[in-house]
Amino acid sequence: MRCYICGITAKDFNDLSKRKEKNIQAVSFGLSILHDRIRFFESLLHLAYKLSIIKWRLTSAEDKEIHAETKKRIQEPFKVELGLLVDIAKADFGNTNDGNTSRRFFQDPEISARITGIDVTLIERFKVILEALSSEHMIDVEKFSAYASETA
Repeated sequence: MRCYICGITAKDFNDLSKRKEKNIQAVSFGLSILHDRIRFFESLLHLAYKLSIIKWRLTSAEDKEIHAETKKRIQEPFKVELGLLVDIAKADFGNTNDGNTSRRFFQDPEISARITGIDVTLIERFKVILEALSSEHMIDVEKFSAYASETA
């Protein structure tokens, strides 16, 4: 997997020192805030599923079982407390992770943090980034870049 904007491979996504020049043409069409919101949400969900394993790649049957149990443990409170069906496959297309689900996830970072086990500060920072991108206000690029880098 390779980022279409900067060309970094999945192996180096977390190494911020390996950032390359961005392909400006790749973002000339703009950013889809809806797409970003859903991807931020899914990234946090997948992080939560693997917090107890602390591995990205699930190779052993035990790791896969822990991952599946954690996923179920996270899905249930979202359904009961917020009425959200989270990360459930839909017949013939995708899953239940849509714009409304992700919006509700970021709407109350404290509940989302309690359910997922992710630090509430990270969820709040993702929320601020998404709100800044969708605000239609002029953004100080230097400050926003520093904030995003600090979040990373």
